[in-house]
This record gives sequence, structure tokens and C-alpha cells, in this order.
Amino acid sequence: MTTIIGIQGADYALVCSDSRITSMDEGGFASQMTTLGPNSAKIAENGKYLLGAAGDVRAINLLHHVFVPPVIPPKTSGKKLDNFITNKFIPSLRDCFEKHGYSAQNAKDSSPIAEQGSTIMIVASGSIYVIENDYSWTSDSYGLYAIGTGSAYALGALQILNTPNPMTLVQAKRNSLKAINIAAKYDPYTGAPFNCYNQSNS
Repeated sequence: MTTIIGIQGADYALVCSDSRITSMDEGGFASQMTTLGPNSAKIAENGKYLLGAAGDVRAINLLHHVFVPPVIPPKTSGKKLDNFITNKFIPSLRDCFEKHGYSAQNAKDSSPIAEQGSTIMIVASGSIYVIENDYSWTSDSYGLYAIGTGSAYALGALQILNTPNPMTLVQAKRNSLKAINIAAKYDPYTGAPFNCYNQSNS
């Protein structure tokens, strides 16, 4: 019920999200639409991180108001940052989610399993990572990202708009806003206002 876009530049990372929340009835039909305010946006500025969630509102709530991410050591990038995300950040995120009841349960004994209900996009040290619901992470070699129900529209638009390459931060913001507007035109679960955030990797 979301569109979140990410563009990885040479010296920046930009993320842009919509603000629509759609409630579903028992039949799976949209019953109500809500526009999130600035204190509950789909992207949280939390310490040295930008944290976005596509999926459950509960994940957004926890990322804004509960999760205390680990401190990134200075000058951490490349493989060192990958290792940090794998061994420090993700276990901390999972611990927070499980501690506050946001995790899938083992059918046999109701113990938590390594699974939750959202896709998380994070920016750390100016680098974008996408964390799936099983806590695996990926990064894209082309530096273009989109998650949520409008992601296919947004990513297709980003591919076309990905000029010039490389983009300046100003060009990336302009292109991401165009792409998320296209997603909102075709995806009923994506809507304005749109919020953009950026982080330098220097």
C-alpha cells in the first residue's frame, strides 16, 4: 500500500515516499484511505539512518518511535558496511520487531521466526539497502530502487527518466518525484503528498 523510491548516486542517496495508507475490509477491498502526517511518514529519520517501510503501518510506527539502530563506525563503506548491515543492523532490527510483537510465529510452538510483514528500505552512510521480510538484504548495481504496491510503475518510470547518468542530486529528486507521481496515477494505494530525503556518503 505504498511506493518508496530510492536513487543511489555517486556521493548521495535519495529516497522518496508517498503518504497514503489504505485500510482493507474482510473481503480485501479498500475501505478507507488515510494521509499520514509528518511525524508518521513512511520514511523515518532515525539517528544516522533513513528508514522506510512498505507493508504494515506497525513497521512504520516502530521505525519512528521505538527502534534504536546501532551506531555506524566512522568511515564504514563498501564490504565493511555490508558486513555491518548483516551482523549488526539486521539483528538489532529483528530484535526490536520481535520484542514488540511484530514477527511471524512458528505454527508448532508460537516462537518467533525470522520473518515479518514489510519490506524495509534503509540508507546508511549514503548507501541504500533493501531488507526483505525474511531479513535478507539486497542492493542494486544500477542504483535504482522501488518497493511497495506502486513499485513496478515507479521503477519503470525511473528507468526511462534515468538521464543524465550519473544524475546530480537535484536531477535525482526531480526524476523521483516524476516517477512517484506516475505510480500514484496507476496504483490506487499510492498518493500525495510525497516526501524526499537525502543523505551524503562523504
